[in-house]
Amino acid sequence: MSLKAPGHIALLAAADAEANVGVHEGSAENQGKYVEIYLRSVGLVPGEPWCAAFVYYRLAQAAMKLRKTLPAGFPRSGYCPDFKSWAKEHGLWLPASARPLRGDLCLFYFPKIGRIAHMGIVIKPLPLGMFRTVEGNTGPRGAIGEVDRDGDGVYSKLRRRRSLGRYGGFMRLGF
Repeated sequence: MSLKAPGHIALLAAADAEANVGVHEGSAENQGKYVEIYLRSVGLVPGEPWCAAFVYYRLAQAAMKLRKTLPAGFPRSGYCPDFKSWAKEHGLWLPASARPLRGDLCLFYFPKIGRIAHMGIVIKPLPLGMFRTVEGNTGPRGAIGEVDRDGDGVYSKLRRRRSLGRYGGFMRLGF
């Protein structure tokens, strides 16, 4: 199946995510002014993991700026597997072997947990199976293939497609 290119909401969310690089948690884990805004956007309280909340917030804000709405049923969730399920149900899922585009969501599978457990927004596809992302609740450490899902802020990360894991992949948002 051929999917559309990322739409205006996805592209604006990617640009706004880039502008959030450098946001950090406050003095307590998974808390702080902006982190709590991201968490509230999906109905979560301070202290909860927030990578998916960050992605949802950026998409919702982009839709609002463009005077559009996210599709009915789009996950307003802080739980990463909800995004993969929705993408698969709506024909928007791409396997990790696919070449991502700016504005795609990237979802990372963790074998030890047995599920998708981290996500971000692709900001730049690169050659040789690589891409650059912006991710919330990650950190500055780790090699290209190591995914930190419990960090202290919003960072731009260099990733390899294989770092998405066996069941990870991309969500192509045509909106």
